[in-house]
Amino acid sequence: MERTVKTLRIALPILFIGFIAVLVFSFNHAKTRRDKSVNEPVTSTMRPVDRPQIESKTFEDTQTLAGRVVSHIRAERAVAFASGWNTLEKVEMTIYRANGLTYELSCPEAQFNSKTKEAEVRGGVKLVSSDGIEITTSEMKFDGNRLQNQIPVQFKVDAWTGKAGGLDLDVEQETLRLFDHVDAALTPSRPGELPMNLAALETIFRRKANELSFTGSVLLTRLTDNVRAESMLAHFGPDRKTLAGVEGSDHVVINLAPGSRATGQPAAKSPEMQGARQVTCDRFFTELGGDGHISAWNGVGVNGPAHALMEGPPRRDVTARSFRAALRGNEVTEIKAENQVTMTEAGPTARRIDSGQMIVYFDPATRRASSAAMTGGFRYHDPKNTATAARANYDITNDKVVLTAEQGSDPEVISDGQTLKAKTIELSPRAATLDGRGSVIAQLISRQSGAAMDSSQLFPAGKPVFVNSDSVNMRQATKTAVFTGNVRAWQDTNTLFAQELQVLGNGDQITARGGVRTLLYNAGAETRKTPIFSRGDSMVAHKNERKIELLGNVQVDDETRTLNSDHASFFFDANKKMERVEAETKVVLVEKAGGRRGTGDRAVYELQKKMIYLWGNPAKVTDPKGSFTGQKLAFDLARNKVDVVSPTSQTEGSYKP
Repeated sequence: MERTVKTLRIALPILFIGFIAVLVFSFNHAKTRRDKSVNEPVTSTMRPVDRPQIESKTFEDTQTLAGRVVSHIRAERAVAFASGWNTLEKVEMTIYRANGLTYELSCPEAQFNSKTKEAEVRGGVKLVSSDGIEITTSEMKFDGNRLQNQIPVQFKVDAWTGKAGGLDLDVEQETLRLFDHVDAALTPSRPGELPMNLAALETIFRRKANELSFTGSVLLTRLTDNVRAESMLAHFGPDRKTLAGVEGSDHVVINLAPGSRATGQPAAKSPEMQGARQVTCDRFFTELGGDGHISAWNGVGVNGPAHALMEGPPRRDVTARSFRAALRGNEVTEIKAENQVTMTEAGPTARRIDSGQMIVYFDPATRRASSAAMTGGFRYHDPKNTATAARANYDITNDKVVLTAEQGSDPEVISDGQTLKAKTIELSPRAATLDGRGSVIAQLISRQSGAAMDSSQLFPAGKPVFVNSDSVNMRQATKTAVFTGNVRAWQDTNTLFAQELQVLGNGDQITARGGVRTLLYNAGAETRKTPIFSRGDSMVAHKNERKIELLGNVQVDDETRTLNSDHASFFFDANKKMERVEAETKVVLVEKAGGRRGTGDRAVYELQKKMIYLWGNPAKVTDPKGSFTGQKLAFDLARNKVDVVSPTSQTEGSYKP
């Protein structure tokens, strides 16, 4: 397009002003060779009512300057009129520039005024230069200082071709204005460069600045992409052929439509437009890559945030202060949004994401958003989940949001009222799952409409339960949470340790495995200062059954006594207070204070009565003073004595004085 500037700002003034000068000089210089016709009437289609004075059937003249030919003009017929106007027919004119370039101008009819310097050519004007310039129009007018034309103009300059409804050239000010629907197309001059077209109501050419300005409903088209704005400015290199950048402002709309990788033609349409993207902003500018091709579009919000729309499914709306769409050829590889970024997703489940910066990456095969990276105050919200983090990665294809920590700031997710913190959290909204890894802290709250709900007898309702672990997996659909690795769960002073903890439903069942240990303070009617300590290989707590079961290598410690067995169950009353402990298989009871030891097959510890009943075949008790056996033994902890309750079986005993 800049070659057009060169042509119209240099060639046209030279041609038309030179044309006038040559004609005037040639007419004055060649009067003796002109023929005055008296036998035939002299007429002219350009001046039918003017009075002719001189007619020349052939006209040809060559002008020189300092021995150098500067112009040559030919016409089949020339007529001079009394008014000062002169007409020529079938004109061909050549101007020779000092730099070696030549310009050929041809037209069917031309007229000029030797006094006022006005000139007019019409009937199809064509200009051809030796460096590949072609300009054609039906007519042109020159008023002596200003060249005006409101007839369509077409041009071809190097790689540019274009047309306009009219032109206005101010010779004195050296400015050219093309108007009335200007259209200019650039044919790529380098391998891999994409064609470009610019259309506007008006264009101003500035040769010295190597730029073209477009105003009024400007449309830039680049294969399947297009940009609309009220004004645009195209910059070029010193050769006026190499595009250096494009910028624009006022009501900017950037449409980055998906296309075929091979041809750049629009992809097959669908209700979702196969991943089309649109950016609306106040100002835009381009970036060039190392190969000189446009590598990015930038959109900036000046009076308010810029807006980006990315078709899905689902459709995504993004607002930010600025956007950068990176390109590889005609493919959008990523869109970067910065400063006050908000992305909302439509669809069955509405979502909103806020961050300081967001980069959305696109799959080259599907042309759709595949993932996004977000930093700076990340926040996520949907009807069931709320999440915050310093950084996050959004796997759009698989619908996963991975939240990561920065020093002093761990991500947090609130899902269905449950709170999770960890070094890394993976949120899957569609699958309704949460995965946390590293320094996990969870707050579990059981809820039921209209009434309090027990989370279990281990952790009664009304207060939150906190859990620490190395990792956790939560599933909303099945209402399960599985904590693994160095698990510690507590509510007030009740505490559970294990290697794995599974919570089902609203605390309907709690299962622990691997080195299970519990510290329970809700044992007995009174408030305890020391807990009942228990351990086992695994544990199951059933809310509806009001009991906790320990399995495998069970040990229960209460004050100075220890109860060991393979299986033990803790039973609770309606007030969530522990009533009794039942132990089975390989039962061993040890009272450390008195050195008493009992063995049997089954035991029941009544906490409020301070009684322990031991069954066996037989049950046996030993202490420093002796031993005895029986079918059933009763330990009275308050009176520090043991009774044998065996009405139908034999009892044996020994005494050591």
